[in-house]
Amino acid sequence: MKIFQMNDCDWWIGESLAACTADIIEYTGDPDCVEFDAHELTDHELDTLIFTDCDQDEVPTGMKRTFREQLAIEIAAGGKFPRMFACTEY
Repeated sequence: MKIFQMNDCDWWIGESLAACTADIIEYTGDPDCVEFDAHELTDHELDTLIFTDCDQDEVPTGMKRTFREQLAIEIAAGGKFPRMFACTEY
């Protein structure tokens, strides 16, 4: 699994940019939600972007970790991919 930055606010986890693009468009209903520069995160981005954990009501828990650390947690948890990984809107 990889993390893709889809636009300025949304990151998606999945096997490919194409799969994540299709999923975010289905999720949002907006074909324009993916920006022209959507991309797989670099190693630098994985190690420097910070994921803030939230509870089921989207209230921050105070737990923070790198995107790389959260990626490992998401992969271990399994489930359906592709899916939203992180969003600045919540």
